[in-house]
Amino acid sequence: MTYNGDDAESSLVDKAVNGILEGIMEGRFSQGQRLVAADLAEQFNVSRAPIREALQKLAGDGVVELLPNRGARIRQLSLEDLVEFLEFSEAILVLGIRLAAPKLKQQDNHAVLVEAFKEIETAGHAREPFAFVRALYQYHVKLHGLAGNSFLELFYRRPEVRFYSLFLANIVPGDSWERYLDNYRQIHETLLEGDPHTAVVTFSAHLRWVVRLMRSQ
Repeated sequence: MTYNGDDAESSLVDKAVNGILEGIMEGRFSQGQRLVAADLAEQFNVSRAPIREALQKLAGDGVVELLPNRGARIRQLSLEDLVEFLEFSEAILVLGIRLAAPKLKQQDNHAVLVEAFKEIETAGHAREPFAFVRALYQYHVKLHGLAGNSFLELFYRRPEVRFYSLFLANIVPGDSWERYLDNYRQIHETLLEGDPHTAVVTFSAHLRWVVRLMRSQ
């Protein structure tokens, strides 16, 4: 096997990128937190060079901000940033729902989504906002996998989408856990029935409610 230094370096950069994103998703890194290259290199067991490259990449994706002579920090998101993200992502999520719904009449696909929804229910009943938002994100990852559109699946896994999705947990569900869960149960049930039109309408109504909820906090 031929050793390719560029591939090895790229793999280390990806390791650092994913490590930072996972740290955000798990709540180990918070908004506005400074990221020190030496600490990250030790944490992910890589040299500082791939860490620096990973931070450059995440800055391009809007996840971190580079500070002159002071390293980097996790980007701080405003309420308006998150509202705009939801408004934009609705189009992506609706496409996934529309493409996946007819395929959920197949038993194997049906089982995949049922299993993903159990994680939403578990996190919801435990009242754990970050776990809840992660479960919602993974639910749509599974849904997009069933949709069969590779561009849709690729886009939804982009770092900035994962980043913005997580920080919704700082605002929602807030004090509206039961309403949020009821909304998603309805979305889930219409999907399992293989009804794309009703699922899309139900989901869009839910997102409009979420935006109103966020603005009222």
